[in-house]
Amino acid sequence: MNILIIGGSRGIGKATALELAKAGHRLLLTGRNKDKLEEAAKELPPDTLILPLDVTSEESADRLLLFMEQQGFDVDGLIMNAARFPKAETKTSVIKPNASELSEILEANVVANYRIIQRLLPKLKAGDKIVIIGSTSGIRQDKGGVYGVSKWALRSYAYNLRAECKDYGISVSLVHPGATSTETRQKKSAEDVSLLETSDLGIMIATIFRLSKQAVVEELSIRPIVGDTY
Repeated sequence: MNILIIGGSRGIGKATALELAKAGHRLLLTGRNKDKLEEAAKELPPDTLILPLDVTSEESADRLLLFMEQQGFDVDGLIMNAARFPKAETKTSVIKPNASELSEILEANVVANYRIIQRLLPKLKAGDKIVIIGSTSGIRQDKGGVYGVSKWALRSYAYNLRAECKDYGISVSLVHPGATSTETRQKKSAEDVSLLETSDLGIMIATIFRLSKQAVVEELSIRPIVGDTY
């Protein structure tokens, strides 16, 4: 399959790319940082495509579609992993952040997903799969702040998208990672088990693409055993 990973240069996106590459899928990775994309590509098969892309830009969908056409990349699967996080000092609040910060978070975490998927849907066919990366902040109140607000909204979007895509035979899966060890949130020590490994998510997301065309993982939550609240 040809699988597009939006936000594939690091963290969960990169871990998923590594798992999908093992299974023989051809990949296209996007990300805002060109250097990070090039570093990720070094660990992936030589036919892996990369495209520096800021999905919050109005022109992002046009740039992506043009690149795919130029490269002959007929997409069969889509993983929406790009996200923006709030400021560290106000991340657990919905009172302290400015409204402009909420707008920026919603643009990156909800509107960008809407824009990209809307443009790519005509290129998908029955049996193709869309995976949207949500958050456990979007299924419970855990001081998720404006980030949590965006993930609750993304969850609603995914539910409605799944309902509409049934008519086309396209599956929509929503994956909720708990606290995960990434560049933005790191372990305190090698023995720290309070955070998931990115490989945990990579394995689970890649497994979705092993299912039959009639199967859909509707919603999946993955958390550290010891808890993942702030």
